Amino acid sequence: MRQNFMAAAYSFLKRHERRQSMDKSKSKIFQNQQIKRYLFLLAIILILIVVFSFLAPGFFSVRTFFNIIRQNTSLAILSLGITFIIMLAGTDLSSGANIALAGACGAIVMQSLGGEGLGTALCGFLVCIIVGIAAGSANGLMVGGLGISPFMATLAMTSVSRGLTIYLTNSKRVVVRNDYFNWFGQKNIFGSFPASLLYLAVLFVIMYLVLNKTTFGRKTFAVGGNAVTSRASGIKVIKHTVIVYLLGGLFAGFASVVTVGRALSAQPLAGQNMEFDAITAVVIGGTSLMGGTGSLVGTMLGVVIIGTIFTGLGMMPISPYYSYVVKGLLIVVSVYMDQYSSKERVKVSSKDKKAQKEAAAAEVHSRHKNDISIEEAKELELRGIVKEFPGVKALDGVNLKVKRGTVHALMGENGAGKSTLIKILSGVYKKDGGEIYIDGKPVSIHSPMDSQKLGISVIYQEFALVPELSITQNIFLGKEMKGTGPIVNRKDMEKKARELIGRFNLNISENKKVGDCTVGQQQMIEIAKAIGSNSWVIVMDEPTSAITEAEKEKLFEIIQELKEQGMAIIYISHRMSEIFEIADEITVLRDGKYVMSSPVSEVTEDMIIKSMVGRELSDVFSREKFEPGDVVLEVKDLYRKGVFEPISFTVRKGEVLGFSGLMGAGRTEIARCIFGLDKPDGGEIYLNGKKLDIRNPFDAIKSGIAYVSEDRRREGIVPLLSIRENMTLASLPWVSKATWIDGKQETSIAEEYIDALSIKTPSMDQKIGKLSGGNQQKVCLGKWLCRNPQIIILDEPTRGIDVGAKAEIHKIIENLCRNGIAVIMISSEMPEVLGSSDKIIVLYEGRKTGEFDCVKDLTQDEIMIAASGESGSGEVA
Repeated sequence: MRQNFMAAAYSFLKRHERRQSMDKSKSKIFQNQQIKRYLFLLAIILILIVVFSFLAPGFFSVRTFFNIIRQNTSLAILSLGITFIIMLAGTDLSSGANIALAGACGAIVMQSLGGEGLGTALCGFLVCIIVGIAAGSANGLMVGGLGISPFMATLAMTSVSRGLTIYLTNSKRVVVRNDYFNWFGQKNIFGSFPASLLYLAVLFVIMYLVLNKTTFGRKTFAVGGNAVTSRASGIKVIKHTVIVYLLGGLFAGFASVVTVGRALSAQPLAGQNMEFDAITAVVIGGTSLMGGTGSLVGTMLGVVIIGTIFTGLGMMPISPYYSYVVKGLLIVVSVYMDQYSSKERVKVSSKDKKAQKEAAAAEVHSRHKNDISIEEAKELELRGIVKEFPGVKALDGVNLKVKRGTVHALMGENGAGKSTLIKILSGVYKKDGGEIYIDGKPVSIHSPMDSQKLGISVIYQEFALVPELSITQNIFLGKEMKGTGPIVNRKDMEKKARELIGRFNLNISENKKVGDCTVGQQQMIEIAKAIGSNSWVIVMDEPTSAITEAEKEKLFEIIQELKEQGMAIIYISHRMSEIFEIADEITVLRDGKYVMSSPVSEVTEDMIIKSMVGRELSDVFSREKFEPGDVVLEVKDLYRKGVFEPISFTVRKGEVLGFSGLMGAGRTEIARCIFGLDKPDGGEIYLNGKKLDIRNPFDAIKSGIAYVSEDRRREGIVPLLSIRENMTLASLPWVSKATWIDGKQETSIAEEYIDALSIKTPSMDQKIGKLSGGNQQKVCLGKWLCRNPQIIILDEPTRGIDVGAKAEIHKIIENLCRNGIAVIMISSEMPEVLGSSDKIIVLYEGRKTGEFDCVKDLTQDEIMIAASGESGSGEVA
């Protein structure tokens, strides 16, 4: 008992220590990403005030301050709505015209009601709001419902709103003499304090809370950061898009009240070009035009900057044409400096600064030595490499030596530093210490271009392809073959691309769009792209993670050819069988440190695993089998035309149903239909005997179904959100009350699964995009485990995961089964399917060719026979 108590106490202390560490990291991250930005914007405002105080007589006064407020309240209100739209990766060019239309409609209604009185003012106010909402809803339906680009949809709405305004007003101003309505635009409170500022303050506080404390705000960040993942997490993306644009229209209506009140009339051209000022203010404030990130505080500071520039230039004795030029230049400079200051910096202690300066000086001195002859290069060496990120020392004295004509395996658990080391070698990251040598001569790698010039090519685990370009265009992107003058030699490029993809026996056209290719085909295109770059060092990061067994064999043949041609291959993989099949040398990293290097012939699998994880591991894929319970999921004659034929199966409580087959056989497509990501053409799905009507992922999640996608970058994570926010993305309705997110519950969930899944991170508020692939996959798994599903679908759950993490994930699968949760597992790793499944269904070209009971002595050969299209001998009726 004493031992149990001590163990529990130790566990509590370790968790408490981790929480304290996370809290410190959280405050540091917040300070770096938010306060620093706000201070920078405030500094710009102060500089502008000082400059205009000297250049514009009378600028520095209380009167000028209040004038800036009055003149820009409408802009500030409009910018609140625009911030949400831009966070959604959208835009709204119609907001200025919508202000004019809403104001005109409100003024006309008040005129028709007699013009005076509180009731008339309320009617006018409501009409402004309703018209704004209608215009915003029209934008939302075009963008979200019809899929029209935000630029074109809102540009069209600009013309419609402006035309309606001119028609309704007959191109004349509509005078408003209602003192109640004009109060926000004209009156002061507490002396000289503008009433419009109070109006703005109330709206700002409400929207700040909505953005940062409610599920609506979280969904806005998520959809803007990754709409596909958001949909797969149960967010109704189309509905949310419509509502956000409706919100933009609502705030155009709010802004029209101040605009009309300030001018004492509705003007046909009111709000002209105001949308551009609003977009500029929002971007200056730190909201990305790419979506997924932003701040309302930053937006308000951006409005102050714009307002100060306008007012200051207006008070100077210069032509208004020059005013616009100066304003544009100041905005460009402000945005550039803001982006520059917001980049994350590498934190180094004071004792390391001298060493870093010396290293930088040495790199500058050696820059001219990068004239290494690629044809003659024989050896690449990385010596004592150091890399630090805020709160994390990712690499600490790592060594790696690679020779021509060899395959050098680089291994380690997720988070060991493999990806960071490769990014330094490829020029994506800059090292903080150590040296890089080619044939004993120091070289500098400051950018991907430097790396390419040195003959180094990297195939990343996550694809670096442009979906809308063809295979040929992707292979030659940035290194196009030239014909006459600047004209690209398309014919020769297509011929070369055809030869490259032909080496992989890919039966596809070189002119096919990459986005239309399967995941496996895209992986092979990445490899062909690297081979065609004439490099002497090729880094392959998990190149077989998404390809079939036949494609893998062809890849190994090509690697052998490249090796015989004298190329050096750095091969990163977590599959031991691959390492022993093709590698000559091996280097192991653990926790960012160098552990060992050795010829592969002199080590065993157990030795490698122990070096990677620092401990012994039993059979990774073995698990305790349990007696299955009642049927949880029953699928009857589910099919999708041209994708997979009618299929029926059941899954019981505590059972693992494995799906095997070649890529493109229909495994993932069946899972997507069950989860509501794709719509089947027929069939029925039952959960605990109840027929389900699954129209979208949210319906599946409500029913107790979870799905971990094979493509975590596209459907699993939102890179710009934190680990905590990603972890609870599918649980927003359950971690909130009346849309208000319960921060304590959310934090508790994140802490629990970070500990349970051993996710390596300095803070739960770390951006998930900063994590290694394996840790990202663990977050994806945690996102669904915290939902306590009745059935969980795992599509390639250990793809790109190291051997230690694989064992942990399969232990989790075992615990899920112990607790009566049904599991459907799709895997391309035969030992995984055989070792973890209770039953296996094999597919070939969309049809079921075998169903096997794993209690029997089932072999890989039987599975492969069924996967090739023949019915297996172990098929179950």
